[in-house]
Amino acid sequence: MPFARRTAAPALAAALAGLAVLAAPSAAGAAPRPGPETPSALLLTVDAGGGDVRATVLVCGPAGGLHPDPATACRLVARVDGHLDALEVQPGPCTREYAPVTARAVGFWQDRPVTYTRTFDNGCHLRRGTDVLFDF
Repeated sequence: MPFARRTAAPALAAALAGLAVLAAPSAAGAAPRPGPETPSALLLTVDAGGGDVRATVLVCGPAGGLHPDPATACRLVARVDGHLDALEVQPGPCTREYAPVTARAVGFWQDRPVTYTRTFDNGCHLRRGTDVLFDF
């Protein structure tokens, strides 16, 4: 079994458990109020096919998690208020190679559920369409 697949399943399970804890109401029974201080967390995956799946966790409010550039990624998500389909495509050339990659995000942004799935023609188009968000 490829290394990426063996390690991805436990990592994804742990990340989803962490997202559930962040999304749960506080012990006093009141849900946290949305705002800049409300923790937001996204499980991000990139699937290049053939068992090559990468995953990371992005936490915002404050920026953190396992993402290599959480501050920039959090700013990108904040700019579109968690609506990842609204991310702007960055201009620039890409090859015409067809090597599809699927980007997925699941979690919560300011207490709202986020689900995002999009398949790009190749890694260059992924980077142009999502900037650093899925660059891990």
